[in-house]
Amino acid sequence: MAVRSPLEKLRRRRMDQEGGEDWHLSLADMMTLLLCFFVLLASISQVDYTLFDEIAGSMQTALKPSEARKSGLREAVTRELDRQATLEHIISDLQQRFRGEAAEHVQFQLRPGAVAINLHGPAFFDSGSAELTPDAVRMLRKIGVVLVGVPYHLTVEGHTDNVPIQTGAFDSNWELSALRATRVARFLISQGVRPDNMKIVGLADTRPLLPNNDASGAALPENQTRNRRVVILVAPEGN
Repeated sequence: MAVRSPLEKLRRRRMDQEGGEDWHLSLADMMTLLLCFFVLLASISQVDYTLFDEIAGSMQTALKPSEARKSGLREAVTRELDRQATLEHIISDLQQRFRGEAAEHVQFQLRPGAVAINLHGPAFFDSGSAELTPDAVRMLRKIGVVLVGVPYHLTVEGHTDNVPIQTGAFDSNWELSALRATRVARFLISQGVRPDNMKIVGLADTRPLLPNNDASGAALPENQTRNRRVVILVAPEGN
């Protein structure tokens, strides 16, 4: 066994002492890294309440309707309610004037945004004719009193059944339906209804209320009678 000199023993003792203290340095480095890591987490998780309030305020302003928008909405709702109230008043006035009148002659229907006045053909026109009957004149006078001054548009629709016209006065049911609608419109104009608010449409047998024929093709006379009619639509512009 080799004998170490005193100098070698001293060098060996110093090396052992230095190597044994290395764990202090490693622990200090690890603690420093952990401290930096937690500082980073804290900085990321910290909420900037001032910035948050600014963003929330901007979103609330964008989503909140402006005074002009709220005012426009109120005006639109008010107009629609006024329109509906006027239409309800029209149909109420008509119903009172036709109280006691046979329901199969004239019917009134309140539709969304419109009033429909259904004039059933047999009471207003003879078969194959576009001339108003005396009963038609009497009833149209009542209707004219209500419609005079109404600031709404009138559409007068003529409808027939599916039986081909048998007279030489008309080439088809198209002409017959259009002329019947024209006769009603001209009479209302003569009563004071504004012509610039009126439109005339001839629809022949394209819009029946009920089937003109059964499944086997046989005619249904009662349905055909109901399909012969003139309809007056009273509605605001755009409806």
